[in-house]
Amino acid sequence: MIGPRRQPPVVSHVTPSTVLAAARVAARRYSGRVDRGDEVVRSALSTRYDARAVALTDSGTSALVIALRLAVPPRGTVALPAYGCVDLIAAAVRARVWVRLYDIDPVTLSPDLESVRRALARGADAIVVAHFYGYPADMPALRALADAAGARVIEDAAQHAGGRLGGTRLGAFGPLTVLSFGRGKGTTGGRGGALLATADAGAAMIGAVEARGRAMPAPAAGWGEVAIVTAQWAFGRPAGYGLAASIPGLHLGETIYHPAGEPGPLSRAAAALVRRGLPHTDAERLARASVAESLTAQLGRVPSFHVVQPIPGSAPGYLRLAALDEAGRRPAPLLGVVRSYPRPLGEEPELAPIVHRNEPDATGARDICRKLFTLPVHEYVGPDDQRAIIEWACSGAMG
Repeated sequence: MIGPRRQPPVVSHVTPSTVLAAARVAARRYSGRVDRGDEVVRSALSTRYDARAVALTDSGTSALVIALRLAVPPRGTVALPAYGCVDLIAAAVRARVWVRLYDIDPVTLSPDLESVRRALARGADAIVVAHFYGYPADMPALRALADAAGARVIEDAAQHAGGRLGGTRLGAFGPLTVLSFGRGKGTTGGRGGALLATADAGAAMIGAVEARGRAMPAPAAGWGEVAIVTAQWAFGRPAGYGLAASIPGLHLGETIYHPAGEPGPLSRAAAALVRRGLPHTDAERLARASVAESLTAQLGRVPSFHVVQPIPGSAPGYLRLAALDEAGRRPAPLLGVVRSYPRPLGEEPELAPIVHRNEPDATGARDICRKLFTLPVHEYVGPDDQRAIIEWACSGAMG
């Protein structure tokens, strides 16, 4: 039975031809490292992000595990954002590092620079900086703070969605950059990720990333990834998403902690999907930006509802449009208007064994968890959907 029309919060564009191409690659006998399709993906990522080395992994979390092992000494400390995905915790646990927390500015979703400065002063070997929902973080300012403290920067560009800052692609700031090709991340491989060492990274770090890539076992065929993207194509549109969301086992929209495994390679099918998706990233960003700008203009007249403001000089990827509600509105899941991470990372029980004692309360992260909604801006959001979202924001009663 088909459920009601329901907008997915985010869409990764998938077509039947890309699914069939991935299936053909999965079915093909593996013929060795020389002609592996992932070499094409490495080359494309190197060109796109001006990277000197690329390691392809089975998930973005795996890429972050490797980055932490490279940037943080054994039992050293990393500074993480107090707002973010629980996968950040899973990576830190697997990498066996300690954690400090810094706050996020609710107005921009960029790190609170004073909070970052204090976290680094308390002692951190590295800092992970994330671009939430495609909104750029202030990478130049953060790099300056990290350099002054002698800490390395890991750019978490899992949600970059083609955004730019000062004309530079998000993901190209590094010196270590984590990408994700998972569900709901824009360019998708069904699963997968990558670790980049950008051009300004030291030779030792570049060599270490290359060595990690060479040490990976042979890639799996990727039939699981074929199944995932087939489901995305079949149920990732409004007509079918309601049915998918009604299946409890899929846990759509839920934030669930999963322990990180030991990093593995990107599958052959996932590599084929990423290779076909990368050329469309910029056009898809422009389409989302058009919807986001239209909604932003209309929401500017709605009391007690404030769209997140991108930092100056940035062009967000708009994986989702983010807004802060001051009036206690309820989510409208049929419209794709949903909450995101339910609580600050400091309140996640899995963080307790590895976080330093007496980390200060993150008031910005707490406000974001309490007030932030994300609004869909993907290809299936038409004029009628925009009007319904505006009506929801004005009434505060739908959902």
